[in-house]
Amino acid sequence: MPRALSSYAHQQAYALTSGDAWLVLCTITHPPTGTTLRVVNNTVDITSRGQVFTAYPFKITLPHETGEGIGSATLQIDNVDLALVDMLRSAVIAPTVKIEVVLSTYPDQVEIAIPSLALRQVTWDATSIRGTLLPEDLLSAAFPGYIYDPIEWPGLF
Repeated sequence: MPRALSSYAHQQAYALTSGDAWLVLCTITHPPTGTTLRVVNNTVDITSRGQVFTAYPFKITLPHETGEGIGSATLQIDNVDLALVDMLRSAVIAPTVKIEVVLSTYPDQVEIAIPSLALRQVTWDATSIRGTLLPEDLLSAAFPGYIYDPIEWPGLF
């Protein structure tokens, strides 16, 4: 069930003017290499829940609603640091991306969170890295999760 925005976030969203900025936090993790990259689309670093998010230019484009299935979002991030390219070159499985939205005055209060997106179809050049953000494919997962055979489940046979 989606969480509702805080009352302060509602006030800022409907205010004619505001000194508060909506910040998008992006956490890219790749468990096999142990690499985690935390970035914020801001001009200064932000600390949220004890984690430092580095100011880094990036853009997320949300999917269009067409009614024909699950769309995909895209992530475009500037290629100014080789850490992300090194992670992508060594990736056997897709890195996981978590997107969170916070307000600049209350960075510890996550207003919107989109966890567990897989970064796929990644391309890069000298200026930017682009990839598709896809949710976990639950419809293609094997069901049931186990294979019932006499060795593992002798009580069934």
